[in-house]
Amino acid sequence: MDLSFRRAFTGEQVRTPIDQNRHPPTQPKAIVLGLGHPRSYATIRSLAKAGVPVVAVHHQHRVHAHSRYLAAALRFSANPDEQLVFLERLGEEEGALLFPTNDEYLVLVSKNIARLSRRFILSTPPWEILRHLMEKTRCYKIAQEAGVRTPTFYRPRDSGELNEIVRRLDLRECQYILKTDVTTVPADARTRRFSKAAGSDAASIAVNCLEIFSRLGEFPIIEEVVPGRADRCIGVHMVVDRNHEPLMTFCVRRLKLSTYSTGGQFIHPYDAGANVYCESVHDDEAAEAARRFVRRAEYYGPITVEFRRDPRNETLTFIKADPRVVRATGLSTALGLDIPTAVYRLFTGQAVRVPNSYPDGVAWLWPTAYLTTLWRNRSNRSLLRELATLLRSFRRIKAFAQGDIRDPMPLVAAAGRMVGRRLARRMIRRRASRYPTPGQPEIPQG
Repeated sequence: MDLSFRRAFTGEQVRTPIDQNRHPPTQPKAIVLGLGHPRSYATIRSLAKAGVPVVAVHHQHRVHAHSRYLAAALRFSANPDEQLVFLERLGEEEGALLFPTNDEYLVLVSKNIARLSRRFILSTPPWEILRHLMEKTRCYKIAQEAGVRTPTFYRPRDSGELNEIVRRLDLRECQYILKTDVTTVPADARTRRFSKAAGSDAASIAVNCLEIFSRLGEFPIIEEVVPGRADRCIGVHMVVDRNHEPLMTFCVRRLKLSTYSTGGQFIHPYDAGANVYCESVHDDEAAEAARRFVRRAEYYGPITVEFRRDPRNETLTFIKADPRVVRATGLSTALGLDIPTAVYRLFTGQAVRVPNSYPDGVAWLWPTAYLTTLWRNRSNRSLLRELATLLRSFRRIKAFAQGDIRDPMPLVAAAGRMVGRRLARRMIRRRASRYPTPGQPEIPQG
């Protein structure tokens, strides 16, 4: 693709140095859709270290390319139709593997399989398969058909059924969470997350459901929360071939989630927090349940199936499926189970080397999100005690969300953004305390 075309389509072109001279482009490129998230950086690092030329494409102007492993970082329109035209022109140069790393691009590729497959190698299943994993009600039904337990959930069809469901909820013994599908509107309009705490009483749950209905045109799922701390969460990471059989499988256990403070403990609905610290484990029951699920779903490609063990009876419960790489994908490289490279080799017809086993207790950390979580919980958690606990086990951490020794800039840039946001918020609060809005009380100092 010539430079004039790139500038015409992207408005700007960002190039970063890479070890391309060490790895001549003797195999198809990888076009990574998505940039700026740990799962994108993990994918880029994995493929580049395997000698694959990597180009990243993203539409958000606030996302910048920092990784030295990129051959190029391109920007395209936020309009899906224009994105397709851009990708088709990008694919004229040579056949490449298209690698979506977030839900938005995953849906774009899946819905346009016939069109994109003329120019690209694809590892994404068609929409008639993928949609069942993106629609939570159908996803739970697939899990149940595969013999896997799911949370108790309800989906009201109208306001009368909503009132009846809310009236019957066991609010004294259980907590509930509201969920919407990732192809629709976020359940939480403020955080843009597709799940949110339902509320502590019937009235607030009904109000929250009606608010979502006003934006979505239908009611959200009301789901009973499986209780317990973050370490009750088990994720099964897999690469699945076109025969719907896992070619590669490993399990992780969550150690901390990025979440809000709740009574001095990190106890909360799982989907109200994001994984920031986890370690490898073996869980044969979860791995087998995930295998049955992907076969029933007729899925192929990378996927992480999430489970949670109920501390009351140790029952394994299906939570969700992410049919793409996830934020802790970098851990797979540290374990010798390199998911992005395995996907690339599988779908480009190359041999995939799979180790017979992997060690337990190897950890992955998202440093900036972890520190942000500790700071938000500083009023009821000892920062020094938490950091001391982390430092005692620091030798086990073999993978980080952003950057590595040879590519530190993603971590440096992320840390800079974190500090910058905190300073900006402090300046805004200080200015608001000095110059309060007329008619509003002054903000007390200290």
